[in-house]
Amino acid sequence: MSETLVLKGNGNIKSATVTNFGASLMKLEVQDKDGKVRDLVLGFDEASDYVNNPAFFGVVVGPIANRTANAKFDLNGEIYDMEVNEGVNNLHTSFDAGMHKKDFDIEEQTESSVTFRYQVKDMEDGFPGNRKMHIKYEIDGDTFRLTYTIDTDKDTVYNPTNHSYFNLNGNESGKIFGHEVKLYADSYTAIDDGLIPTGEFVDIKGSDYDYSSCKVFDASSAPVDHNFRLSKGDKFGPCAEVYSKESGIKMSVSSDLPGIQMYTGENIPDIKGKNGISYSSFCGIALETQCFPNSVNEGIKNDTFKRPVVKAGESFKSVTEYKFEV
Repeated sequence: MSETLVLKGNGNIKSATVTNFGASLMKLEVQDKDGKVRDLVLGFDEASDYVNNPAFFGVVVGPIANRTANAKFDLNGEIYDMEVNEGVNNLHTSFDAGMHKKDFDIEEQTESSVTFRYQVKDMEDGFPGNRKMHIKYEIDGDTFRLTYTIDTDKDTVYNPTNHSYFNLNGNESGKIFGHEVKLYADSYTAIDDGLIPTGEFVDIKGSDYDYSSCKVFDASSAPVDHNFRLSKGDKFGPCAEVYSKESGIKMSVSSDLPGIQMYTGENIPDIKGKNGISYSSFCGIALETQCFPNSVNEGIKNDTFKRPVVKAGESFKSVTEYKFEV
């Protein structure tokens, strides 16, 4: 059964509303430069609305986020088939049976945090291992923190991400044009016609996707749906910054993952969101921390692509933080 929970904050973050359905972030209320509270994430009013969520608003995507070539992967010499749902490839594991369509258990809750648990049996979802996955959301002052963990009794793969779309002027304010964006990245993954990385990286300097210094995203900017290699590698550190002059809110993203998918929402469908608001293209920006797309395959032959493999008996933990300043 789907439940809705409200986490309370005591800094610039006033509250966060989450649901155990898809471990989804429904609302994130942040104080702006004038003291007005704005809800910064696109989404829906009710947890039940997330059943029909073609843009993946707010959800945790997994076990493998982003694209996997030919919808299959090799693990320890065994081939595992995935859902073919984008040409011959796979995107976000499964549109109808991925983690974002599951009811998580509520394992622990405090006033400012909640830990969701999702357990799955070996091969029940096409992935090896009896697995226990936890997603923890917590408000810590001006920081909204996501912690992912997994335990497994067989070698498995795990590359989750949160797919929230942010609009620092408020989810109801329309296009994100005018937002300033900076990425702490040196390059992005070159891709083929099926949007699968070739294994090479393209220097962002001088490219259409040069966000190495603060750059305004506007109607003349190239739409972005690219995976960037973070300068910090796989150590915890800064990934991205987004700033709105209108609200005075700056969001800083930090993570211990090596890549980030920046998606400026070009293909957000015309859809009714919270309070009857109509969303459409470019109404939000997603900054999805993760291992590089197709790293489960590319990483076998290419050391620069960290494979998201979790060994049996070894715990995986990853942290992503969103800090809000005015």
